[in-house]
Amino acid sequence: MIQWMHVLSMASLVGVVAGCTDSSPKAATEPPAVAVRFATATIQDFPVKRTYPALASSPWQVRIIGRVEGWLESRNFKQGAFVEEGQLLFVIEQAPYEAALLAAEAALSEAKAQHSLAKIIVGRNAPLVSTGAIAAEEFDQYLANLAIADASVESAAAQVVQAELNLSYTEIRAPIAGRIGATSIDPGTLIQPGSDASLLCNIMSANPIRVNFAPSANEFPEYLAKWTKDMPLKAEITIPRESGWKQDGDITFIDNMANPNTSLIRMWTEVPNDDSQLLPGQYCEATVTMDVLKDTITIPTEAIVQRASDTYVWVVGSDNTVKETKVEVSHRQNGTAVIASGLREGERVIKTGTVKIRANGTKVKEAPPPLAPGEMPPSSDGKKTN
Repeated sequence: MIQWMHVLSMASLVGVVAGCTDSSPKAATEPPAVAVRFATATIQDFPVKRTYPALASSPWQVRIIGRVEGWLESRNFKQGAFVEEGQLLFVIEQAPYEAALLAAEAALSEAKAQHSLAKIIVGRNAPLVSTGAIAAEEFDQYLANLAIADASVESAAAQVVQAELNLSYTEIRAPIAGRIGATSIDPGTLIQPGSDASLLCNIMSANPIRVNFAPSANEFPEYLAKWTKDMPLKAEITIPRESGWKQDGDITFIDNMANPNTSLIRMWTEVPNDDSQLLPGQYCEATVTMDVLKDTITIPTEAIVQRASDTYVWVVGSDNTVKETKVEVSHRQNGTAVIASGLREGERVIKTGTVKIRANGTKVKEAPPPLAPGEMPPSSDGKKTN
């Protein structure tokens, strides 16, 4: 029995010694690499832009007003339609004005006849003055009658012109091409100049169309300095939620005073509007390119980490470990940041996933691309599930 217990003790001792002299202990476990998305600092030209809310308006608006009194005989357009320059819109009763023109023409003929008679009398009596057959005073009266006849002809001719004008005013034509508005004046209405019934409709031209916007008056010196150069400032006009429509135009007007209530200064540009997609009174956006920065370092704005008054990025080294690096950002615009100092071209930075990083030296790896809408995530074996 003692011998058997001795054998067990020796076996236990051998087991302990064997456990203490294991040549392959488990190493300390490394933390897994953090999945992030990378971006590379690139050199490019960066346009410095400013975007403002804008309002479209017609550069040319005409109110159609009746200039002579009379009953409206016809309206020759469809409300809201596009009309051409010179197109007949309204006709006011013409008979009274045609009669007035005939009367004026008759008065002119009479004045011309009187002028001819006065001229004959002067011609016959001119030789008799020197012989004393008629008194000089009598001949002076003949000359005066001729002058009066001249004036009567001119007056009658003016009456004919006025009658022709009045008759022409009975046909109201479009002075410009554009879209015509609504009208409440129907045929049979008495048109009376100087009253509400004289305003017939309005026409707005919308191609090109004017786009008004208003930067702060504090920006005026910068705008004025650039606008007066040989190369005018350009504005890009877009319609919110209409990605397919965009037009460019030169800024053609900068006001000479700011609005005292808003401290904004009005500007405008005119852009093509062939498809009439932008209507007068419609809201849009104006983007002005103020400058173009040449050969600048740019990264996505998402990569910027703000801490108090300092700005950082996480730079990814060749061994896929990160280092917090302070940078200076000169511009941020449309998801892109311009780096004035702190980064070099080609350096990798963490674009998304910065909140997962806590310290320098953290190991990172490229995260898989985001799933498309409706796409199933991959299974544990790396294959996409159906």
